[in-house]
Amino acid sequence: MREEIESIVQAIKSLQQESNPFKDYLFPWVTAFFSSVLGALVAYFTLRHQDNIQIEKERINTVNDWMLLAEGAISSLIAIKSNYHGKLTNNPFQRTLQIRSLIHSTKKLDKNLSSLSFVIPKKEDKKSQTIKWRQLPRIRAMIENYNFIIELWNKRSELERPIKEKIIKDNTNLAYADVTREQIFKSVSPSDFTVLVDLTERAIKFTDDLIIEINDFMTQFPEIGKSLINSKYIKQYGPIITCSADENPKLLALIDKTPDVDYTILAELFGKTVDAVKNEYTTGYE
Repeated sequence: MREEIESIVQAIKSLQQESNPFKDYLFPWVTAFFSSVLGALVAYFTLRHQDNIQIEKERINTVNDWMLLAEGAISSLIAIKSNYHGKLTNNPFQRTLQIRSLIHSTKKLDKNLSSLSFVIPKKEDKKSQTIKWRQLPRIRAMIENYNFIIELWNKRSELERPIKEKIIKDNTNLAYADVTREQIFKSVSPSDFTVLVDLTERAIKFTDDLIIEINDFMTQFPEIGKSLINSKYIKQYGPIITCSADENPKLLALIDKTPDVDYTILAELFGKTVDAVKNEYTTGYE
């Protein structure tokens, strides 16, 4: 009987697993460690994915914000130009008298360029550096020139009203088209009218060139934006606003430049050479 009991005890002992330090002590610690690392990695890549989504959404919103800004600016310039488009000859006196005071509430643009930092090409990307709408100075110049034009038209309106009122008062029986240079200079100071002519021609020139510039921006910039945004996010969170002059007959007509002024008359009026006057009316967009 005793031998049978001892045999049973030995059999039970043989079933017990031998002690393993790695399994008993290190394995639980290693398991916990790798679980923590895996959890951290999952959290990191999840947050990174969410950040990427947010970045792409912000880029889409930025492109659309700038497109809406440009659309508002070009609409204001079109509204101004439509008052005299197709009505001007090359005579600076006719042009000055033909363009009426503008009544509008156009505001200057105030936009932070920092949101466009993602369009700046990398230094090693020489090809992209030649794309003008990936150059922030070019976009800044567009905004600043628009503000300059609005101020120019406002100053012209302030100067124009008293001058034209005096001309009308002194020549009640004549239309603007019939008033001669001599009659104008009898009614108002030649120097004051010369300043009005100068403001008029500068405003016409800058308005023409900036309409073309903004239209080019609105045509090219959406494609630049699309090239820098993952297409799957555009499908999911877009679309990106696009614009084409071909879709807007009014814009297409007003893109055509106003006939050039007779620089010979301007030169004589300003007491300068023709070349000197032409240089003064360059806008940088030629």
